[in-house]
Amino acid sequence: MADRPTLVDNNTWNNTHIATVGRIMASDEDTAYELARQHDVDYVLVIFGAMLGYSGDDINKFLWMIRIAQGVYPDAVNEQAFFNDEGQYAIGDSASETMRNSLLHKLCYYRFGEVMGPQAFDRVRKQRLPSRVTLDNFEEAYTTDNWMVRIYRVKPLDNLGRTHHAAAAF
Repeated sequence: MADRPTLVDNNTWNNTHIATVGRIMASDEDTAYELARQHDVDYVLVIFGAMLGYSGDDINKFLWMIRIAQGVYPDAVNEQAFFNDEGQYAIGDSASETMRNSLLHKLCYYRFGEVMGPQAFDRVRKQRLPSRVTLDNFEEAYTTDNWMVRIYRVKPLDNLGRTHHAAAAF
């Protein structure tokens, strides 16, 4: 994993780079996959604090990613779509469809219910976990024991150059 370029490296002077990452994370998985491939992304790292109760994780920063992305890509990202019908920023089954389908939500909560059991609970947001999270275009490469750091590999296209959904639909 060494000697790899990064799209965002904690430098905040380039708003477009941050907006691009925000757009990828806010997009549904298929759109995010295409955007990641356009930017030659091989791996995606997320910080996830739900197991430990670490509130400085990416889900808590997600609204800022969304706001910055909406400022640069207003036709692709809409902040209001991430709030549920009650106007809440929820992560469980009461989350908006846009939130549940966003790449960041999927990368954070993928397989988390398997570890936490049927009464799974996010210790930061004090909410029950979503009942089911699936991933098709990204695969888990590494997750720390405490689930704080999660790394996913962007899957390559199949041998015929098709996306994973297109190949599965064939």
